[in-house]
Amino acid sequence: MILSMVLGSIYANYINLNIIKRLDVLFLSDFDNRNTQNIIYTFVSSFSSHFLFWIAMIFLSTSFLGTIMVPLILIFRGVGLGLTAGYLYLIYSFKGVAFYILVLLPGIFISSACFIFMLINSEKFSLKVAKKFLPHSNQESLWEDMVVYIKKSGIILFVLSISSLIDMVFMQLFSNLFIF
Repeated sequence: MILSMVLGSIYANYINLNIIKRLDVLFLSDFDNRNTQNIIYTFVSSFSSHFLFWIAMIFLSTSFLGTIMVPLILIFRGVGLGLTAGYLYLIYSFKGVAFYILVLLPGIFISSACFIFMLINSEKFSLKVAKKFLPHSNQESLWEDMVVYIKKSGIILFVLSISSLIDMVFMQLFSNLFIF
C-alpha cells in the first residue's frame, strides 16, 4: 500500500492534472469544493469512495481470479492516494502537504488499515472459491466460510464509516485554514 502511494506521488509529476480531478470521487481530490461543501456531503463523499472499493473487493473475491484482482484494487487505491498527495504538493507546495496531513491523512490511515484487513480476508475467501474450480476438489460447502467473510467485511465497512466520520470532523476543524 505504501509503495503504491509513493509510486503515485512520484507519477503525479507526469500525469495530466485533469485526470486527478476526474477521479475525485474515488480519491477525494476535489479540494476546491471540499472546503466549501456541506459537512454531511463530506461524509457521503468519503463513505461513497470507501464503499466503491469495499464492494469491488467483495465481488472480486467471489471469482476464480479474485486472488489476483483484489490486490490490484488496493494498488489502484494506493496509487490514487499518492497521486492526490503529489498533486497537492505540486500545485500548493507545503500548504498542500499540510492539508494532506491535517485533513486527509487521519481518515486515509484508518481506511487503508481497513482495506489491508479486507485484502487479507478477501484473499483467504477467494482462495477457497478458486479451489472449488479445481478438478477433484474435495472442498466442502462455502456457505459457512462466506457467512464469516461477510460478517468480517461488515465490521470493516462499519470501521470505514467511522473513517468517513473522521474525514468529516477533520475537514470541519481544519478546512478554514486552507483556501485553494
